[in-house]
Amino acid sequence: MQKFTFVNALLSIKRQSIDMIMRKFCFTTLTLCLMPFGAYAQINASAPTISNSTASSGADQTLAKPQIRRIVKAPPSFKNIYHVTSDQTPSGFQVPRFVSLKFGKVNGRKGPSREHQIAWQYQRRGLPLLVVAETEMWRKVRDITGDESWVRKPALSGEKFVLTLEDTALRAKPKADARINAQSDPDAVLKLESCTDTNWCKVVAKNGLKGWAPRHKLWGAEVLN
Repeated sequence: MQKFTFVNALLSIKRQSIDMIMRKFCFTTLTLCLMPFGAYAQINASAPTISNSTASSGADQTLAKPQIRRIVKAPPSFKNIYHVTSDQTPSGFQVPRFVSLKFGKVNGRKGPSREHQIAWQYQRRGLPLLVVAETEMWRKVRDITGDESWVRKPALSGEKFVLTLEDTALRAKPKADARINAQSDPDAVLKLESCTDTNWCKVVAKNGLKGWAPRHKLWGAEVLN
């Protein structure tokens, strides 16, 4: 009698496990089937972007601490920046302006030379930065937190990228009631294609997903003129 009861219990557990697997399978299959018709993809933020350098001096400093995530809810204002027209800068471009990191690891120094101490190491290709001053070979950049450092010109690109400031829906059209193509996490790097006069910006994720997002949710899309 005890053996019979044990066998029945074991069979019951197996049936429950099979039912659970089938339910998971059906749910996954249904989700995959529904994706083209109404569901949207999720765009996740990648690894932390900025590291603080704790080395004391010298040009060949290395980081003594792991990466530290540095994202703020309300970025600094752009109003207190000295504006310089393009005909008065070494690069021929206006200051301030947005640029992006060309490489996945770039040192930001405390002054415009290799002899200056490393202040930050940026570790995210495409990270948007704001140029607030420049020399022939160096650019003084400000990140989303308001921290500033000097970066060599070859490490920067004029290609436009943005950071999402919060959970952001990427819509099929530049309208608040348009269909959602994808949902982006905060701190996701997106390529900026264009912005409209109504302050909607067309962006592209690394995986190719496209959509429109409000300008105020994107750091790097602000109008600086």
